Amino acid sequence: MIQYNYMLNWSEGDQGFWDKLEKVMQTLVMRPASKQANAIFIQLSFSQMPKDEAVKVREKIRSFLPRAVVAGITETLFSPQLGSYVQLNCTFFQNSKLRLMEYAGIPEDFARLGVEFGQKVAAMPDARAAMVLGTTDGNFDKFLDGFVCGNENVVVFGAMTGTVKDIGTGSSIITGALLGESNDKYYLMGSDLMPRGIVVVVFCGESLGVRADYVLGWKPIGKEMVITETMGPNVISTLDDMPAVDIYRHYLKVKPDENFVYNIAEFPLTIEREGCLIARVPPGFDEEGRIFFNGNVNVGERVRLTYAVREDFLHETELASEKMSQFAPDGLFIVACGTRSLFLQGEEHWETRYYQRFANQLSSCSGTGEIYCYQGQGGLLNCALIAVGFREGGNKSALSFYDEPETEPENTRMLLSTRMAAFLDVITQELEQSNRELRELAVKNEEASIAKYKFLANVRREIATPLKTVIRLERKIRKESTEDKIREYSRECHLAGEKVYGILGRIFDFLEMEAGDLGANEAEYRVSTLLQDLHNEIMDEVIEKGLAMVTELPPDIPSVLYGDELRIRQILVNLLNNAVRFTEKGSIHLKVTMEKIGPADVLLHFSVKDTGVGITPENFAEVQRVLSLSDDRPQNMLNEMGLGLNVTQRLLKLFGSELHMETELGKGTTCSFDLRQRVLNWFPMKQKNAPALRDDADRKPPITEEELAETWEALREIAAGQDMDSLDYMLETLDDYRLPEREAALLLELQTAAKENNWELIAKLVQ
Repeated sequence: MIQYNYMLNWSEGDQGFWDKLEKVMQTLVMRPASKQANAIFIQLSFSQMPKDEAVKVREKIRSFLPRAVVAGITETLFSPQLGSYVQLNCTFFQNSKLRLMEYAGIPEDFARLGVEFGQKVAAMPDARAAMVLGTTDGNFDKFLDGFVCGNENVVVFGAMTGTVKDIGTGSSIITGALLGESNDKYYLMGSDLMPRGIVVVVFCGESLGVRADYVLGWKPIGKEMVITETMGPNVISTLDDMPAVDIYRHYLKVKPDENFVYNIAEFPLTIEREGCLIARVPPGFDEEGRIFFNGNVNVGERVRLTYAVREDFLHETELASEKMSQFAPDGLFIVACGTRSLFLQGEEHWETRYYQRFANQLSSCSGTGEIYCYQGQGGLLNCALIAVGFREGGNKSALSFYDEPETEPENTRMLLSTRMAAFLDVITQELEQSNRELRELAVKNEEASIAKYKFLANVRREIATPLKTVIRLERKIRKESTEDKIREYSRECHLAGEKVYGILGRIFDFLEMEAGDLGANEAEYRVSTLLQDLHNEIMDEVIEKGLAMVTELPPDIPSVLYGDELRIRQILVNLLNNAVRFTEKGSIHLKVTMEKIGPADVLLHFSVKDTGVGITPENFAEVQRVLSLSDDRPQNMLNEMGLGLNVTQRLLKLFGSELHMETELGKGTTCSFDLRQRVLNWFPMKQKNAPALRDDADRKPPITEEELAETWEALREIAAGQDMDSLDYMLETLDDYRLPEREAALLLELQTAAKENNWELIAKLVQ
């Protein structure tokens, strides 16, 4: 394998150019490598050459080397003084093979074309690398994504040509003086010239070795900014919810004008993808403050501005070139972004020289964007340098000698920009070290906090068990005592205990959330059971305050659902308790509506409305902060209400929902939320006798036949296990309902037998 490079200056009407091209082609044909080559690759790089002249160049090559695979683009350069030229690089491969694939025009489906081309490459067992050349388009990333799928071990490299005007957004893009030229001068070269299209050259060979360098040189600086809105695949509308172009005003004092690209090219934006830092410089903007790129950007990605120190920038390229020299390539291809020349300001030739020390016939071109994909990293790049080395045969000895690069004379005045960049570099490194130490400290503090929360959450049982025992004993005293005063004291203690138990429950729920132990526990449950449990939880206080409790359900609500009944009950109890607490007269209205959203799914809308005092505008603002979860701790002014709302909102977030509140001072408050639930039984819940459809303080609700049957079944299990605590609870629950005559009489007998601890009689009564 051997490589030859020629640079031919062109000017209109210059016959000398064609004479030189003729001699170059004659020389290539006469070289021994031409006759021995298994494949010939010619890469063309055009600068300011009209299309008709470029076609003549292609025809001249075809006439001398008809079997050569030809590919090329027009370069995007920011140094007009370079003039017009064509660079012709010819590589003779001794054993390898080349495959050319091309598409003329704009594909209707970039992704599908990429998959089609990629499958052809994947079918080549000895494919080692692929050069991809294309014209700039906002959807070109989709082609690359499809092309590299299944070809992760193939080095994909290349360049784009054209300007941001070609992205096809339909928006009025302003590119300024730098890229304001007509797109007519940009084109691709394959088997023929193409104004728009894609050219792929695949390099195949069992003995073909390939090494690729991806060199960036810029370092992130400043805070991360989130892409909050995009327009199409490669346009950022807002960063951190502000017009994207404003970040350059804010950080660089750069106004969006005709010099926009000149002023920002030295400060690319970077996005990290799969551990690979990818740069983006917007060559255009519009009047809406959007910025346009040649590569894709996505909502939610985090970007940062970057900077570079010239000496470090060049040194990174030098280090990469030294590693490439150890590979000892026979041929070398470099693709470098034109923005690098803007930053290096006349020193950009150093980057090519580093590689020319051991590959002096290398091919170098500059495009609008660079392409590099290998082992899941890379993509359509910007501001980068890509170097790809080829060699045929086995491993070769590393090159041990090459000319040292020239060094700048000492004792010279440094440019202000160089000094400022060096200053920023040191400050950034110091800040990174400080941030690293702060992050480590934050992690340790968080671990300590989580350990504390877990410890406190684990003592829930130790506190809750004796408190529940006290509440149960108070219930027994109230039932068994014949003294009115003792019964009154017992009732007050019972209500206070239940209140404390509820507060502790919410505190421990909060601690579990802080410890990261909160999770859903979904299972089958009956809607009637959920409503009954809610009734048992709050009706004592509802009756105590003389309020009306209204429950309104859709007539076709399914009887059996699948979800986290415990958490749903917890949410509703929190809301109902708050409603009762702040309502002195009137009613509490629990309403459920339903929407069928699938063959086995419903969306339930819950609302809890009270006729209480409402919330003042000041306190409502505080409530909104609690609901936004921006405050980690509920405010003292909200007391347990704030704690309950905080826990409720966190639970709803767990299920992908959120709490909404509406309030009017003096007229009450409405809290609502939606939950998606799976339906296990579409048979409607019986509602004609459902508990708490409308409960008044002086009236017991009737019990349904289904609930009565389930209750007696539970009593039989309790009798078999002789569990007195559960028996007391069940008998007290039954006492809260209006029972049929026979069951009411049995209840009295059971209560008597329970007082006497007569399990033999209890077992007979429940049969």
